[in-house]
Amino acid sequence: MTPDPHAEVLARFRRYLEMEEGRSPRTAKEYLLDASLFSRWFRERYGRPVRFEEVGSPQIRAFLASREVSPHRAGRLLASLRKLFRYLSEVEGLPILKDPTEGVKRPKLPRRLPVYLTPPEAAYRHRSPRIGLRDWALLAFLYGTGLRLSEALGLTFSQLTYQDGIPYALRVQGKGGKERVVVLSPTAQRALHQWLKHRNLEGHPTSPYIWSHTFGRNRGKPFSSRAVEAMVKRVARRAGLTEWSRITPHKLRHSYASALVEAGRGIEEVRELLGHTSISTTQVYVHVSRKRLEEAARSLPDVL
Repeated sequence: MTPDPHAEVLARFRRYLEMEEGRSPRTAKEYLLDASLFSRWFRERYGRPVRFEEVGSPQIRAFLASREVSPHRAGRLLASLRKLFRYLSEVEGLPILKDPTEGVKRPKLPRRLPVYLTPPEAAYRHRSPRIGLRDWALLAFLYGTGLRLSEALGLTFSQLTYQDGIPYALRVQGKGGKERVVVLSPTAQRALHQWLKHRNLEGHPTSPYIWSHTFGRNRGKPFSSRAVEAMVKRVARRAGLTEWSRITPHKLRHSYASALVEAGRGIEEVRELLGHTSISTTQVYVHVSRKRLEEAARSLPDVL
């Protein structure tokens, strides 16, 4: 393969990304590979090395069309080229009068439905009964309340109210210091009631945190986000979910919102429960199940 005459420029481009923009080596390498792809494509298409200052939008569009890749990949190629031409103009000082990526529309990405997850019973299948209880209770609680992980792990007993001796509601401090009251669902009530029986028996007697370690050197300290994220993936894998690596605690928040909509609750009610300021943010969490779409389609009267 003929050496790339722009190899030195592209090498400087990579160093610039790492040293001045603080990009990770992996990200900088991906930008470099995309830029090299365009350089090679141009040489093969036109029979000569590319002169970046002469490249226009038609060449960018032709390059993207030639790749026959997914919209996501095409969008990343476009972003890489946009970064490259900005670097060439602002750092290398090439006389690029107009960024050729301007006017080239970013491919429209297909909307991905959130992973719909309910508390897997696999959480109980742990060699340690108390760890199994902990995992199940926390998963069920997150699903049953829709709380952000940080909100759940920061909960203290002072934020909890009871009704007839059973946990009933929580005062939650959300983003921006906004406080809201979350009434516990039956799932969350059962999970929290079971956890507190264990927590009050074996947990640290003066620790204010509800979700805290009940044994070991961290006894009394709240669970860490990283530990819970690892636990969720471990349980999802044990449950046989094919995309277990994509499962995060936040997916339980998706499930909470989705289940409420499935039950016929309005999006404004869901917004209040999730603690969103804008209704548009809530809409990201709401998906319509395939079953309901099929039922809606089949409900259309047949006139033929």
